[in-house]
Amino acid sequence: MRKTWLAVAAWLCVAAAAHADQSVPKVEVQGTAQDRDEKSYRAMLAGMDVFERNHGLAPTASLRFRVFPRHAGVSMDGLVLQIAGDRTGIPVPLAADGTFTLPRNAAAASADAMVRFNRKAGSLAWRADIRSRDVPPAARRLGDLLLECRVAMAGDLVAYVHHPINMLIAKMDDPCRTMPINLFYFADRPVFSATLVAGNRRRILPAALLHGPVAPLMPDHEDWIFLRERVFMVKFKSLYDEGWSDDTLLQFDYMDDDT
Repeated sequence: MRKTWLAVAAWLCVAAAAHADQSVPKVEVQGTAQDRDEKSYRAMLAGMDVFERNHGLAPTASLRFRVFPRHAGVSMDGLVLQIAGDRTGIPVPLAADGTFTLPRNAAAASADAMVRFNRKAGSLAWRADIRSRDVPPAARRLGDLLLECRVAMAGDLVAYVHHPINMLIAKMDDPCRTMPINLFYFADRPVFSATLVAGNRRRILPAALLHGPVAPLMPDHEDWIFLRERVFMVKFKSLYDEGWSDDTLLQFDYMDDDT
C-alpha cells in the first residue's frame, strides 16, 4: 500500500509541474547555454537608458536592436530570441529584418538574464537601429547614427577586444563624440559611395571610411568582415567640430543602383 501511495504522489508532482509549465510561455533554444549567441540583458537595458537620456539626438525615432550574420553559412531563417535566465524564459518577437525591441522586466534584470538567440556564440553581429521619421530610404541621419553609437557602447554591442584601454574608453562619458573611434555600421545594401548633405553643403565621404580596413587588425574579434561591402564608418568628432549638425544626412549610392 505504501508503494502505491508513493507512486500516486510522484504522479501528482509530475502533473502539477506540467500544469505549472503551461502557464509560463517558454522558448526552447537548442544547444548548451555556454555556446549560444547572447548579450547581457542588464547591459542592453543600460543601452536603452542611454537612448532615453539622449532622445533629443533623434526625437522622432524609436529604439530597436538588430542582428546580422557574422560569418558565411549563418542562417537568419528560424531565429528564435528570448530573455533567458535560471528561472526566466521570456519570448521576444523578431521582425523579418532581424530587428527587435526588448521589454523591461525587473525580475530578469535582477537575475542577470541574457538576451539569447538559438545560434552558436559568435554567429551574429549586434547593433542598435535608430531611424528618424522622414529620412529618405537611401540615407541615414547623423544624429541617429551618433545615438546608435552611444547605445552600442553602453549596451556592449561593439565588437572589440576586451583590452584595458578599450574598457576605459567604453566607460567615458561620450566616447563616440570625444574620441576618434570608429564604429562599423551596416548600410541596407552594398555601398558604392556616400555623401554628407546639409542644405546646400555637400561632401563625399572619403573612400577610406567605406568597406572597412583592408587588413583587419584582429579578424577573429571583428564582426563586420562578412558584410564588408555594406560597411561604412563615421568620424563624429571631426564632423561635429566642422559644423555638421544632427540633421545632416548621409546619402548612399548603392552598387546595385541603376546607372
